[in-house]
Amino acid sequence: MISGWFAAAKPRDYLTFGDDEIRSEGFRPLWWKSVDTFIKPDHVLVVDSAAPLKVDEKALTRTDVRTLELLINPGHSQNTVHHYCGFMAGFIMGLEYALYSGVDYCLYLEQDALTYGEDLIARIEQRLVKTPILFGGQRGEFVEQSMMVLDRRAIRGFLQQMHAISRSDKLVAPELKCMIAATSMGRWPVGPLMSYEQHRLVRRFFEKLGVAFARSSKQYGHVPFGYGRERPINFKDACFYFQHGTAQELRQYRALTGF
Repeated sequence: MISGWFAAAKPRDYLTFGDDEIRSEGFRPLWWKSVDTFIKPDHVLVVDSAAPLKVDEKALTRTDVRTLELLINPGHSQNTVHHYCGFMAGFIMGLEYALYSGVDYCLYLEQDALTYGEDLIARIEQRLVKTPILFGGQRGEFVEQSMMVLDRRAIRGFLQQMHAISRSDKLVAPELKCMIAATSMGRWPVGPLMSYEQHRLVRRFFEKLGVAFARSSKQYGHVPFGYGRERPINFKDACFYFQHGTAQELRQYRALTGF
């Protein structure tokens, strides 16, 4: 499993969602309990985007966890000055690490996402047999990236097409890049057409065209449960995950799990 880490005491200079707890080091014990109980990974790689606030990962989990710290904070996709933002840096670095480590598949979980369900992984593995790339859902036009799963047989091709996208995460949204890299659309230089450099109407036209192609291609799937950023959450579901939890949702999750 792979994830990222960033926490800072100063206010964020980009739009945020959910309770502030999910962006703090105080949320980490709950996150690890969720991971250890319902995902039970053999190994976890955490890519730290030079976070000012650190956590002792090994003190919070019984899982084999490795941490790799970047020399810089690549920033959020809304304001990054680098080709890849912090999320993408962690995701791509994790996929490379998984590929070289010979894993069967790799699951990415955002640092602010929680999971639930004893057979959550069994459901994912069953779906993965037919579809080697799974996203967390299809929220509106773009895919959810708070949970993603790639089978080993899909990682190299996905990375190749991701690196071929010439525009930065600030110009082409990471969610859209993931859709491009997961499909045969990635064989073509479509990034400039969907870039924020384009006139808004031109960009939106090619975005909609690309999304329609990606969704109809059936070259990727989705995890077989909700919710990601979708609301409302049915806490009676046998399996689910969610991101951007509000204070009320975090209370409901703690009451359900006893964490």
